[in-house]
Amino acid sequence: MILSKNEVQASLRDSQEWELENDTWIKKQYNLPTFPKAMQFVNEVANLAEDRQHHPYMIIDHTTVTIKLSTLEEDGLTQKDFESAHAYDRTYLRYI
Repeated sequence: MILSKNEVQASLRDSQEWELENDTWIKKQYNLPTFPKAMQFVNEVANLAEDRQHHPYMIIDHTTVTIKLSTLEEDGLTQKDFESAHAYDRTYLRYI
């Protein structure tokens, strides 16, 4: 179920530096110490996404990884997006 604007704003306040983009995506940039660490992080995110069957849009630029989330089947943001965001944040802590 798509979250209301108020629910999205509340979820953003509870997240760590995730930003709203075009009212239908949340995004965040992660800065890793090295390119190999960035790739390890991306691979771990990919495994989490596959387990959840909720796949992010990712851009890898050397040591910066940008992740964007939206629930395409719902054409907007759902709780799945914020649950995934929190899982990726927890994963990132192991790489810094």
